[in-house]
Formats: sequence, C-alpha cells, structure tokens
Amino acid sequence: MIKRLPTFTTLLLFILLGCIAPSAIAQSITLSGKVIDGYTKRPISGVSVIVAEQNVSYMTDAQGRFSLACDKHDTLYLFFPGYKTIRFSVADSTSESSSYFVNLTFNPLSTSLSQPVIVRPKKDLDDIEKERKNLGSMPRELMKPEIEFMSPISAIYDLVSARAKERNKLRKQYLDDERRRIYRELFDYFREKQLFDLPEEYYDQFIDYMNLPVEFLRESSDYTITKTLLDNYKKFGIDRGFVK
Repeated sequence: MIKRLPTFTTLLLFILLGCIAPSAIAQSITLSGKVIDGYTKRPISGVSVIVAEQNVSYMTDAQGRFSLACDKHDTLYLFFPGYKTIRFSVADSTSESSSYFVNLTFNPLSTSLSQPVIVRPKKDLDDIEKERKNLGSMPRELMKPEIEFMSPISAIYDLVSARAKERNKLRKQYLDDERRRIYRELFDYFREKQLFDLPEEYYDQFIDYMNLPVEFLRESSDYTITKTLLDNYKKFGIDRGFVK
C-alpha cells in the first residue's frame, strides 16, 4: 500500500494543535487584585498589569482593581511611572481554588517632601558599574522566543507578531525602570561624596532632562558619566533655582 504524504493543510493543522494543546490542559484561574501605594495606602489607577507568558496587558481601574484569566504557572509584571516594578509569580501565591484575590503594594522609587524617606542600600562605583554593564539583560519571561518563521504560514506569523509587539512594549518599560534605578543609585553616590546636591524629589525630572540613551549609561566610563551628569546638573539646577 502506498502511504499518502500529509498535505500542507494537515501539517498546518498539526502545528496549530501543538500551539493550542498546552493552553487547553493548563490550570486556568481567575486572578483579581488591588494595587495600593505603599505609603499613602491609596489605590492606584492606570497600573499596567502584564501577563508575560500570554503577552497581554490589563489596566487597574479607579479603585486600583484588576481581574484577569491566567494560568497557575504565569508571571505578572506591574508597571507604573515612578514606582518600583512588581514581579508576581502566580504559582507562588495562589491556592487550589479556581479564583484568587491578591493585594499588591507599590513603593515609589523616589520620595517627595510629604512622604517618609526611603533608605536605599549604599553602593560604590564598582557595584554600580556592574549593574550598568548588565543594563539590557531581561528576565526569562521577557526574552524573545527563538522561533524561525517559514512562509507561507502567515496565520501563525501574524499571531506571534501581535504578541511580539506586546512583549517588546514590556521589555522597553522594564529597561526604562532599570535605567532610572541605576541613575538614582549614581545620584545617591554623588550626594554622599558631595559632588552635587540634587534634591531627591527632582531625580526623575533630572533623568528626563538629560534624556541620555541607554547605551551612554551602559558603555561610558565612570569619568565620562560623572562629567556629563555634573555638567547637566549645573544647567538643570540653574533652571530650577537651586543652583546659583
């Protein structure tokens, strides 16, 4: 008997079934939660809640609440400007129930005069340099999947391409958070060494004012970074009125 070779349609069906099968047997749950400020204890609206494995994002409402469907092995990332990124592992936090509620606390990256002072561990230039050189490395969940696309499977390409855009958005937000964190550590170091006296409530404004690319922070020498920051500090301080 002559065996028939599988047609392209059959192959495509097998591939699609292979993509769908894992999610079909996944342990899906409904995860709801509330995000509050760690100091004011008030809800935060507009927080991006991203399911890394699914490459989909949600937004907290006016009461800081969100609700989404996910797998028990998924990882969530919560982003909001001016706050420390939250990485939340569903597997480490959920029970055997099909629905779960969690309270999440966001802590500001910097303070204002009306907030308690945040005590950050002191780091020297060697520690900061190691972090600078690693700037751009991503958690496993945010890495681009190693998939080779072969035409003409356009349906699969379009599906993955849409998810890739969401993942790319998440990577950019993660990178910006890391960039700002390293700048704040540099500012703390400069203040400790009395190289400048930038008020902490101006940290984020100063980072935006300089508008330096990630490559500058990752590839420049300590001397170049110090000189650039001090030069910009004088201009920024004069504009803001705390440098004469």
